[in-house]
Amino acid sequence: MKDHTSCKYWSYDNHPDRGLGLVSRCKKLTEDALISTPTVGEADFDTRPAHKFMFQGMTPDSCACIIGNYRGTETCLELRYCPVRVDDDMKIGFAPELVMGAMNELDDECNQLMCVHHAWLENEGLTASQERQLMKFAVAAAKIFERFLTIHPYIDGNGHCARLLVLKLLTWANFPPRRWDIDAKMDVYQELKAHRRGQRGLLMQKLTSFVLQSM
Repeated sequence: MKDHTSCKYWSYDNHPDRGLGLVSRCKKLTEDALISTPTVGEADFDTRPAHKFMFQGMTPDSCACIIGNYRGTETCLELRYCPVRVDDDMKIGFAPELVMGAMNELDDECNQLMCVHHAWLENEGLTASQERQLMKFAVAAAKIFERFLTIHPYIDGNGHCARLLVLKLLTWANFPPRRWDIDAKMDVYQELKAHRRGQRGLLMQKLTSFVLQSM
C-alpha cells in the first residue's frame, strides 16, 4: 500500500500537509499560469519544477529526489528502476528508461499544438465562433492529457501535473478558465481506460465538458 513514509511506493494522499500546504501551492501555480504569456512555439511545458514545488516537504528526507524528477532518472536510485501500474490498467506507465524521451516528445507536441492552433486562428479560424475554437482546441488538449497519464512520468502526482499542463495550454491559447482546480481530481478514469481500448470519443467529450464548465 502506498504511503508518505515510503520512497519507492510514496504517495502524497496520506501526508499531513495534504489538506493545506499542497492546496495552497496548487493555487499559486494556477495563479502563475494564468498571468504568464510565453512566446508561441517556445513555451516551457516541463512540469518537473512544478512537481517539486507542489510536493516539497511531503517525502521522506532520505528520498527527496523522487519529487521533481521522472521515473528512470539515473541520479535518483529510487526512480532508476521504477515501473508503475495503476489498478488493473496495464497500459499506464512507460518503462522507466523510456520516460525521459517520451516527455521530451510531449513537450514538443505541446509547442506544436500551440503553433498549429495560432496558425488556424489566423486563417479559417478567424470566422469561427469562440465555442468552435474552444471545442477544437479542447480535443487536441485531451490528447495531450491522455498521453501524459499514459506515460505516467512520476511516482505520484501525475494527475496534478497533467491538469496543470492542460491549464497552461488553455491559458496560452487564450481560453483562460475561471474555475480550474489542479488539486481536484477529474472523474475521467473510466474514459481514459476506454480511450486506450480504442473508444476515442468518450474522453474527448468528458474533457471538453470539463473545459466548457470551467469558463
